[in-house]
Amino acid sequence: MPWQPVPSFIIIGGAFNVAAGLIWGAHRLGYGEDKAICQDEFKFAMGNRDKAIAEYKELMRKTGAVSDVASESS
Repeated sequence: MPWQPVPSFIIIGGAFNVAAGLIWGAHRLGYGEDKAICQDEFKFAMGNRDKAIAEYKELMRKTGAVSDVASESS
């Protein structure tokens, strides 16, 4: 009977999907963002740079100081 192993395959496939979902959920809860796949050093450095620029803009907005970087709209 060729249909007999189908329920086993469905259970195994479901278990793989549940495990992947739990890993994703744990990472999302721990870090608050999705895990970056295939992120090289350049993308990582640009992400850190963008965060620093955003913090600098927020600081300039709070203090009322004027800066070329802070006045740019992005």
